[in-house]
Amino acid sequence: KTGKLWTGTRGEAFVYDGKTFITLTHEGKAFYNVWSIIKDKKGNIWFGENGGRANGLWRYDGSVFTKVSERVVYAVIEDKNGNIWTTGEINPTGRVWALCRYDAKSLYNKMPTVTEIKSGGFMNFLALLEANDGSIWYGAAGGVYRYDGKTITDFTSAAGQQ
Repeated sequence: KTGKLWTGTRGEAFVYDGKTFITLTHEGKAFYNVWSIIKDKKGNIWFGENGGRANGLWRYDGSVFTKVSERVVYAVIEDKNGNIWTTGEINPTGRVWALCRYDAKSLYNKMPTVTEIKSGGFMNFLALLEANDGSIWYGAAGGVYRYDGKTITDFTSAAGQQ
């Protein structure tokens, strides 16, 4: 809405104002390896950094960058209820991945409420979106999954394909 283009790369992250690419920095250091950037309903910019100087979920309110979580983030979305959803590694070794929901009511608390919906071995949960019915779909190295608020359907299994 402001005409700015936010860009994450395997290198530094940038915002383009129509004339100049500006490197995103916090405390003098550039953000690095940003895979996903969104703008929420309130106008905040959310993005995840992984493998950079400081892994985590970040929020930018137009003047201040706030680290919301230390977890590695690959994909980030806001659902229609204002919850923030992410995919990424949940431990330092990178061997356990999860789909995580950050509760809208606690997003601005020092320690927001995080719910791990799915965790497992090395599955690389990368893509993420909300369907019109409110279900959350995510892609992993091994296939496609849907979380309907109660159940996870694995569309790589015989039951899911039916």
